[in-house]
Amino acid sequence: MVNQYFPPDTAATAGTTADLVGALQDAGHRVSVLCGRPSYDPDATTPWRPMRRESRNGSDLERVGSTSFDRRKIEGRTANYLSYLAMAGVRALLMPRPDVVVAGSDPPLAVWVALAAARRRPVVYVVRDLHPEAAVAAGWLPPGLVARLWERLHRAALSRSSLIVCLGETMASRLRDKGLALERIVVVPDGGRPPLQAVEPSVVEELRAGADFVALHAGNLGSAGAWRTLVDAVGRVGGVRLLFVGDGAAAPELRARGADVVAFRPASELASVMAAGDVQIVTVRSGMEGLVVPSKLYTALAHGRPLLAVAPSSSEVAHIVRQWRCGLIADPESPQEVARALTWMRNHPWDLEAMAARSRNAGAFYARDRCLQRLVSLIEAAAAGESDFSAEAAEVDPGAFPVVIRQESPHEIMLDEITEVTEIRRRN
Repeated sequence: MVNQYFPPDTAATAGTTADLVGALQDAGHRVSVLCGRPSYDPDATTPWRPMRRESRNGSDLERVGSTSFDRRKIEGRTANYLSYLAMAGVRALLMPRPDVVVAGSDPPLAVWVALAAARRRPVVYVVRDLHPEAAVAAGWLPPGLVARLWERLHRAALSRSSLIVCLGETMASRLRDKGLALERIVVVPDGGRPPLQAVEPSVVEELRAGADFVALHAGNLGSAGAWRTLVDAVGRVGGVRLLFVGDGAAAPELRARGADVVAFRPASELASVMAAGDVQIVTVRSGMEGLVVPSKLYTALAHGRPLLAVAPSSSEVAHIVRQWRCGLIADPESPQEVARALTWMRNHPWDLEAMAARSRNAGAFYARDRCLQRLVSLIEAAAAGESDFSAEAAEVDPGAFPVVIRQESPHEIMLDEITEVTEIRRRN
């Protein structure tokens, strides 16, 4: 397994990688992880060493001595990425040859480390962020020679991967447009875990700070969100508190614009953080659709929270919200539309309960254990030499709702599927 982040890192990919390692072990496989020195808001730090061997829940960890500069600054993040790629690349060539290598996309081009470790054995590439497109769209990287070289290197790695796993259909479509073999592209969402802790009323009260209605965003405040639109929208709505629980590159700007930003809460308080918001916000800025799929989407679904998707209508987030009718969708370029959605949600608590019921059903469908079982099966097939995954390549679709929702409100929400304006109408 190749991914820079692994616990005690708190990155989303650290958690999903650890979960996959556990699922592979439960299936009877021996797993080795090639990761970096903790650098993503870790729960614990370690002194620098060129390489550190650890054992975690029966898996073998090899941590190379990559740098651990502040990731919120592009210079520090770049140094962390490059030092990991260089040191992990060398170590990969010296590791025992595995049966199969699973590559994450932290850092970008980590798949080349996996290819070096595989030495012509199968490589399963789990793409969570599609670069260099995401870097260009986020403004980290200008279009030009570096971006074109990066794209060529990435295409070459994709063409050498036995199986490419995407988090959503929009991302899979972007990869198909690169001319890759269709039978090697499969969609497997990350999914989310159901609440593991009880809600602590004191934590909920602290986060709500006496507000009657709270729109809450919980998670990384990176470059993929429509932050300005959200802050501008709340300025147009009375009686709504916009709260950000987390940190990231956008946090200083949000604070400068007067937004309420509080630090990440301990993992043991996740259920309370989810409960503190009357609605959970998931946002993807225009141009990032198909390049990222926020993992917080599945966390909110697993906790049965109504959603406000401030995201392009073609994004995976909007697709799931529309498919399950578990929230509203607003244009990430339109503060007016976001304000209109928030006003409506504040004024219709019964309809939010219906959305929450549908969200719980979606969370059960996208349960992480279910997604992990499918991914483990695909990895096993790749290790056995399978090269045609066309039977698995279709988009995962729930079809009919698996559970009858018994908490419908008298007035059900209908979302018109149009491209520019999300219209809301009542159905008697």
